[in-house]
Amino acid sequence: MDEALLKVESEKVAGAVVLRAEGEVDSYTAELLRDKLSEAFTEGVPVVLDLSGVEFFASVGLSVLVEYHQRGEERGTALRLVSPRGSVLRALKATLLNETLDLYLDLDSALRA
Repeated sequence: MDEALLKVESEKVAGAVVLRAEGEVDSYTAELLRDKLSEAFTEGVPVVLDLSGVEFFASVGLSVLVEYHQRGEERGTALRLVSPRGSVLRALKATLLNETLDLYLDLDSALRA
């Protein structure tokens, strides 16, 4: 796994865990995203995943988002996605996940939700 292709930073902000992802989500880097989401979900507060810095998003990334959306539904912990664009938004729309997942235009909107 080449973690240099994906960077995910985490911080607590306004009663939520905010993860900021930058780079590429593919079969090599998806495990890093999964690990960071797993850590965030242990906090018991909403998890906000900022995807505005993601340039490439393979189908394995969709699997990770679905996995953690379902985990959130089971635990009552929201997963909110911020600013999916480009390949991320195209993938979400192609699979109709944009109708299932909670999408927000900016971090403030996601934190207020």
